[in-house]
Amino acid sequence: MLKTDDAVFRKQLASMFIKIAERVEQDEEFAQWLLQGTVWEAVEKSSKRSAQSELPSAPSAQSPLPDIYAIYAMEGEGALHELLHTYEVGFLIEIVLANGLDPVRKVRRWKTKHKIIAYMLEAVAKQMAKGKAFVN
Repeated sequence: MLKTDDAVFRKQLASMFIKIAERVEQDEEFAQWLLQGTVWEAVEKSSKRSAQSELPSAPSAQSPLPDIYAIYAMEGEGALHELLHTYEVGFLIEIVLANGLDPVRKVRRWKTKHKIIAYMLEAVAKQMAKGKAFVN
């Protein structure tokens, strides 16, 4: 078993992610294959386990979802909070599902906008802090 705290392992993993990102930018078919094989399949599998869920397992294609990570990175937490506050609870949950922020399926049961937004801001901040490890 690999040790995840090993510096060589982390460098190899970072290199692999960079190569994947470059390939995604160059090859649209690969990007579609990667997206279909990971995100949506995982969401579909989890939705089959609990078919009684009243919320959709994948985001609706009716309106484009905002890129919460880009907004957080460019404009900050305050701007993201203001933007999220303009959405309804159902749309916020779609954003959570699309970004994979609800692995234990707890957020989709919440009904208060304030609680969902606070969770989203905390999760995005944690993810963005993890990403800083790969920046020189």
